[in-house]
Amino acid sequence: AMVEEFMLLANISVAKRILRTYPTFSVLRRHPTPAETQFDILKRAAKIKGFEIDTKTSKKLAESLDKCEIKGFPYFNTLIRVLTTRCMTQAVYFSSGSVETHEYNHYGLAAPIYTHFTSPIRRYSDVLVHRLLAASLGIDPVPKNVENEEKSSSMCEHMNHRNRMAQQVGRQSSALFTVIFFRDRDLLEDGIVLSVRKNGIRVFIPKYGVEGSIAIRAGGGGEREEERAVDDSTKGALNAKIKSDWDFNPDTLTLSNSSLPGKPKFQIFDRVRVRVYVKKSEMRREWLEMELPSLTSLLEEGEKVKKKQNTTSATKGKKNAGGAKRKSIGKGSGKKKRRKI
Repeated sequence: AMVEEFMLLANISVAKRILRTYPTFSVLRRHPTPAETQFDILKRAAKIKGFEIDTKTSKKLAESLDKCEIKGFPYFNTLIRVLTTRCMTQAVYFSSGSVETHEYNHYGLAAPIYTHFTSPIRRYSDVLVHRLLAASLGIDPVPKNVENEEKSSSMCEHMNHRNRMAQQVGRQSSALFTVIFFRDRDLLEDGIVLSVRKNGIRVFIPKYGVEGSIAIRAGGGGEREEERAVDDSTKGALNAKIKSDWDFNPDTLTLSNSSLPGKPKFQIFDRVRVRVYVKKSEMRREWLEMELPSLTSLLEEGEKVKKKQNTTSATKGKKNAGGAKRKSIGKGSGKKKRRKI
C-alpha cells in the first residue's frame, strides 16, 4: 500500500511540474465525475442488503464501499466494487489545452490533477510524460509529436483508442482460454446473481472468476439462445407466454414468475446453481454457456402441463364435433323416412 501511495504521489507531482512548464500541451489523465443518476442501480443493490452508498464525493464513496461487508458472504464487497466500477466512465488521456482546468480531476483517485509517469516500460503515455519532464528540466528538447496542442490532442486520442483495443483483446483472450478450459467439462457450480434485467440475469461464478448471461426463456438457455430464432411455432408461442409471465421489479431488482410451479424468483446477490459447459453451433463456433437447471426443470414441467391441457381441449373438441355430426345425420335420415311413408 505504501509503494502504491508513493507511485500516485509521483504521478501527481510530475503532472503539476509539466503543466507549469507546458500549460497547453501537457499529456495528462482525467476521470470525469459521474452523474448521480449513474449510481442508481448501485444504491438500490446495496440497499437490498441494508447498506447506504454515499456518492457525494469519491472519498465518501470509498468509505461507503469499505463498510459493505457481510459475514458468511465473502464475495459481497468484491461484487459491490464491480458494480461501482461499471457505473463510471473510463479514465482518458487528454492534452491540457483541450479542456477547462476544472475538468482535470481524476474522480477515481480523488486527485485534482494526474498523469501516468511510473510505468514507461509498459505504457507509451508514460514515455511521453518522461520526455516532457526531461524537457521541462532542460535535459532534452520537447518531443516533436507533442510539441503543440494539436499534436498532443491527436496523440492522446490515439492512445485512448489503442487502450480500448488492448482491453478488447484482453477480454477476447480470456474468453478464448475460458472456452478451452471448459471444452471437455460439463459442470454444476455455485453462482451469484450479479445483475437482473427484464429478459434475464447475469451470474458470476467465484470458483472460476467467470460470468455470463442467462436469458429467461424455455430451457433456461444462455445469452446466445436469445439471439436465435425459434422455427417451431409451438415453442415460439410458449416462449412468448413464458416471457410475458415474468415480472421485473426495478426497485428491488427482482425477476419473478408466479405462473410457474414453485413461483421462481431471482434477485441480485442471490446464490444459484449453474450448469457451465461449452456449446457449439453448426458452423463450429464455440462459446461458454450457462443454464439454470432448476429453471429448466420448471419450464419443462410447465410445457408438459400446457401440452396436456392442449391435448385435453383438442379431444373435447373432437368429441363435440363428432356428436354434432351424428345428430345432423340422425335428423336427415328422419326426413327421408317420412317421405317414403
